Amino acid sequence: MRPIARAAALLSCLLAAPVSADQHVVATAPAQSLAAKAMVPAQSVSASAVGFLCLLRVTNSQSWVPPVVFIAYDPENGRVVISDPIALFHNGGLPVLGKLAMDSKARLSFTWDYPVGMNAQQTRKMLYRAGIDKATGRVTVTAIPAGFDAIFQADGQCEVQSLNELAAEP
Repeated sequence: MRPIARAAALLSCLLAAPVSADQHVVATAPAQSLAAKAMVPAQSVSASAVGFLCLLRVTNSQSWVPPVVFIAYDPENGRVVISDPIALFHNGGLPVLGKLAMDSKARLSFTWDYPVGMNAQQTRKMLYRAGIDKATGRVTVTAIPAGFDAIFQADGQCEVQSLNELAAEP
């Protein structure tokens, strides 16, 4: 199974997964039972749901931008789920929900965020944006630590496919 197919299979399930009150995807494992108390009902994945596998050229100085980002987007219900190594590390191994920020004839933009830090006194939100050119698949991902002037950015290329097609690949 190709990498985009594996990621798509996982994220197509997560597009339909329950969500906690604080908008994080909720795992169904017993360890997540506390989060399950505040779940929002699951949604089904539509036939128009797509997955974007984005590979980025990231220099060492831009380390808050991940080298790979997978974005699952269901335009029928507006649900967006983001998975990348940094989000998985800071969100207990789970992808995070995102939002569609813009959908024009030429471009799609998604945003997402999650808290990072070692303890409550050092925790900050990292704010992310991915802009994808619909014609070429070129992507720019920006990460900004909330409350700071620093900006981390990398560009690359996205491959897009229907989640239903990808999930069906052997």
